[in-house]
Amino acid sequence: MRVYSLKYLNMKEDTMLNILKALGDSHRQNILTLLASQEMGACEIIHAIGLSQPAISHHLKILKQAGLIDSKKEGKNVFYTLNKDGLKEFLNQMNQFLDKLSCFSCSTPKPSLLRQNPNLCKELGYEPEVCETDILERNNR
Repeated sequence: MRVYSLKYLNMKEDTMLNILKALGDSHRQNILTLLASQEMGACEIIHAIGLSQPAISHHLKILKQAGLIDSKKEGKNVFYTLNKDGLKEFLNQMNQFLDKLSCFSCSTPKPSLLRQNPNLCKELGYEPEVCETDILERNNR
């Protein structure tokens, strides 16, 4: 029995998740901050951030996979820049998501289906204690 459905944003769920994961690391945030003002080579980023070459390479790979940076090889050197189009698309999608949340916070939420059907937990295949116990309190013990 499927009672709920989730409607995702236009951006693929994996893309949004990859970007949020990429932004969840302070070193990657620092790299993005550096690249926001100028292109940089790997040696410049290593020097500015103070991490090893393998660590910076790992962070750059994650940022590139998330679509937040671009790289361009010129001769023997590779230059990294902020991917402004990827960042703009992410910001647009995030703004749409936040607009939806703020819209929900202004209106009265629909009541839970559990209020209308006290047997819902059992019908969904869960033990009654799942609906009767505050999961947040149980997990903090």
